[in-house]
Amino acid sequence: MNSFKLISLTIIALLFGASSLYSYNRDLEVVRYVSATVKAVGWASSELEKEVLQFDQSLTALAAHTADEDHVRLRFELLWSRVNTLLQGKENRPVREQPGVMPMLDSFARQLEGWEDRVYALRADDRAGILALRQELSHFRKLAREINVDNFSGNHIWRQLDVTENLRLHSSLYLAGLLLSGGLMLWLLVRENRRNRYLAYHDMLTGLPNRMFFYQMMNQALNRAQRDKGQLAVHMVDLNSFKAINDSLGHEVGDCLLREISVRLRDTIGADGQVARLGGDEFVVVQRLASPEDAGLMAERLSRSLSREVQLPDGCLSPQACIGTSLYPEHGTTATELLSHADTAMYYAKHSRKTMVQMFEPGMDERRLRRQKLAVALQVAIEQDQLALYFQPIYRLHNGAIESVEALLRWHSRDFGTISPLEIIAVAEQHGLAHRLNDWVLSQSCRQLHRWHQAGYDWLKVNVNISPTIFMDGALAHTVSRVLLDTGLDASTLVLEITEDTSLWDTAGSLDTLQELRKLGIQIALDDFGTGYSSFSHLRQLPLNKLKIDKSFVADLATDPKAVSLVKTIISLAESLDMKVTAEGIESPEQQAQLQSLGCELGQGYLLARPMPVEDMSDLLQQGKHQHTRIA
Repeated sequence: MNSFKLISLTIIALLFGASSLYSYNRDLEVVRYVSATVKAVGWASSELEKEVLQFDQSLTALAAHTADEDHVRLRFELLWSRVNTLLQGKENRPVREQPGVMPMLDSFARQLEGWEDRVYALRADDRAGILALRQELSHFRKLAREINVDNFSGNHIWRQLDVTENLRLHSSLYLAGLLLSGGLMLWLLVRENRRNRYLAYHDMLTGLPNRMFFYQMMNQALNRAQRDKGQLAVHMVDLNSFKAINDSLGHEVGDCLLREISVRLRDTIGADGQVARLGGDEFVVVQRLASPEDAGLMAERLSRSLSREVQLPDGCLSPQACIGTSLYPEHGTTATELLSHADTAMYYAKHSRKTMVQMFEPGMDERRLRRQKLAVALQVAIEQDQLALYFQPIYRLHNGAIESVEALLRWHSRDFGTISPLEIIAVAEQHGLAHRLNDWVLSQSCRQLHRWHQAGYDWLKVNVNISPTIFMDGALAHTVSRVLLDTGLDASTLVLEITEDTSLWDTAGSLDTLQELRKLGIQIALDDFGTGYSSFSHLRQLPLNKLKIDKSFVADLATDPKAVSLVKTIISLAESLDMKVTAEGIESPEQQAQLQSLGCELGQGYLLARPMPVEDMSDLLQQGKHQHTRIA
């Protein structure tokens, strides 16, 4: 299409130049015509004066007997012929258009007609007749002379010649201007076409090829690889939390980060491939391979390069990027297949806690498609209340009484069967359903606890798990306040369990959210303690009420003395910070006995009770089993 436009513009410019040359030639023809006309007029007026003079001289010669009557008649006829030619000839039209010429010619013609008989009857001895003719001719001789000198042979003719020369000069200048403007127009058109082509195929922010140009480059690379039996790698690169950077630090910082990322990608891939920006914070790198192992090495190099600090005017930023890689011809033979598979691998890297780099593997597409279908089904399940809550009691270890219950999400889909809670949460977080799912679990848990309170179990508390990502938008306190108001639940009976995660501690707004929750009267428990990265300073600063020891430490109590020491340290630490400790995953009497001996107050696990539906939990409460010591 662009080539067609360029050819069209070139044709237009050529037509413009051709028309300029044609106009110039037409001007030259006009100049030649005018010049020829001026010359013709000058010649005609000179010939008229010449014939008048020669007729006069013939009369003089006749009087002096140096010429005969025939010579006089000849000159008279030639003069009359000249006058008639000037009066009637088409080529002498310019002469007749000169000022004073036509009246003079008409008068002269009538005079010649009146002289005809006298001239033909004239004799050499008729001196009086000859003298009379000469006297009458003198008037016309003067007129012919004046017309010739004043209009043709004098200043007028030179002025006309000057005008003609000026016209010729102006025509040349006009042609030069037309050719110059035409050439300039052609140059501007070519330049604008190149600029438009660049804009059409490149990203304006980073200068990298855009999506359209990428597919052209990719097809060319595939054709070369197919011809040379070579290999290619496609690396999809996506920045983590780029939207949060834009929202919190501003779009100027985001643009600066994108430009720096593009420079690092180009520098890292070097001459081994090409880089393009597909849009937003998504980039793609096409790499020529000597061996498949080079793809993994390049992906790691790209990841290390992108994770370096970026110097900004107001400080430093440490970006992180997820990279998904697909290989030609192993994972696809077309640009669409390779890009789709690289995007799928990048999707898995983005939602993996173990790696930021992922090579595509067969079956990933099916798993991703399942996640997408699950997301649609989960949205319907939330809207139509198709989810369920199970409750697992938490016991006081010293007397076997139920202290609280933990709400656990369950979902049995008609199309997918029973879905694990971890997969439900992952799907919700990956497809923007985390907040709606959190609202549903929180609302249903509070409503059910309120029913139990109304049934007489007003001492009971409910623990609800909250993902750290919920804290990012800072709206959790408002949501909890609304749910408590809607359900009429006492805030002191609600315990929010927060999984230990670095994203929680790295977010300044999370501390404010936790403090707002504590002001409402909510209790906060740190779940799976010991598996994350919390420091003593974090524990001291955060407004926590409880620590929940991860089940991996509980499982090793009977076999690993270090696990015993660690659990003892956690319990002592919690007591010093005025926190209660709950042990998770108690599955044997020995574990329970050791925890009691170490001073652990609360516990839960399959030994004590499995998660159960609402009806079974209600039966357990009604039977008063919390009054019995089944854990003696």
